[in-house]
Amino acid sequence: MQALAQPRRVLLADQVAQAVENEIAAQRWREWLPSERSLQRSLNVSRQTVRAALARLVARRRIAVEPYSGYRILPPKTRAATAAPARELGLICPEPVYRMPPRFVQVLDIFRSHCAEAGLNLEVLEGQRFMRTDPGRLMPRLLRTHPKACWILVLASRRMQEWFDDSGEPAVVYGNVYPGLSLNGIGINYHACIRHAAALLLAKGHRRIALVAYDTQRAGEQDSVRGFREAFGSHRGETAVPIVMERPDSDADALCRQLDGVLRAPQRPTAFVVSHTHHYATVATHLASRGLRVPDDVSLICRSEDPFLQFMRPRPAFYRANMEVAARLLFDRVRATIAGTAKPGDQRLLMPELVPGGSVAPPPANG
Repeated sequence: MQALAQPRRVLLADQVAQAVENEIAAQRWREWLPSERSLQRSLNVSRQTVRAALARLVARRRIAVEPYSGYRILPPKTRAATAAPARELGLICPEPVYRMPPRFVQVLDIFRSHCAEAGLNLEVLEGQRFMRTDPGRLMPRLLRTHPKACWILVLASRRMQEWFDDSGEPAVVYGNVYPGLSLNGIGINYHACIRHAAALLLAKGHRRIALVAYDTQRAGEQDSVRGFREAFGSHRGETAVPIVMERPDSDADALCRQLDGVLRAPQRPTAFVVSHTHHYATVATHLASRGLRVPDDVSLICRSEDPFLQFMRPRPAFYRANMEVAARLLFDRVRATIAGTAKPGDQRLLMPELVPGGSVAPPPANG
């Protein structure tokens, strides 16, 4: 007996896209589509589903995104000439991938494997233009030349995240989403991580602790600073002093000058919590050059993991997150966004685990 053909499961976003396309063909809308909110009400679906449906039509060149204006209906010739595959993904990163921390490269490699297995093509677009250029000028042309079913935003600035949130272009953030935005994301709970590190040092008797942050314009660093201050706000007992240092680049000499400034203070820090792994190496070696021993004179904790840390002595205390889980969650969010089933503002933050080391001890008796 001949096997029956398997029924095809039609996703809700596909149905919405087809409904919109039918209305365009019937010339109900001639130049512009109604607003997302209007479509959401008339079709009785979620805003995320409407966005996913419109993203499909953008990828097929049925419509074009015009920032701050809406969705413009393209002429038939334009649609046919610029049609693009609907299974293309784009990853935007403001820094070259080879300069990213090893944990990011690991996530990207695993994510690529998931994409390949699912028949999705991933194009990586990198460069400082994604950090320095106004997204309102950069992205519309990029979307016309590189239409994607979904974008993955890495180290995205607030302006970049806001642009994607306002434009309705399907996107998932790998990292932390800025407050007030409805983008989906996968990141690490730096707020809880740094709060835990500061609380640990306070419990050991440290009362002057410095946080060496990376770039406090980034959402993850803002979460770190907030968690750091909250740990001091919850502290009961002897007065404790939080010190926040920012070093938004890899200028080791500049960081050393900042360290000298806080070390010259009448009451210098007895502990440092360091966000960036490379900054940890700078802090540890500079303290040694000043005759300060870790952890006898100063305690150190690193917020992140890097293979080179295992070669440092004493072995650093640091926080480890499961990168395989992060890659899988990122892939699942991307698939849900393409399917139109992702919930707006759904951000999953992984809780890193403290890996104890020999870099933490109570403060010196004269500290």
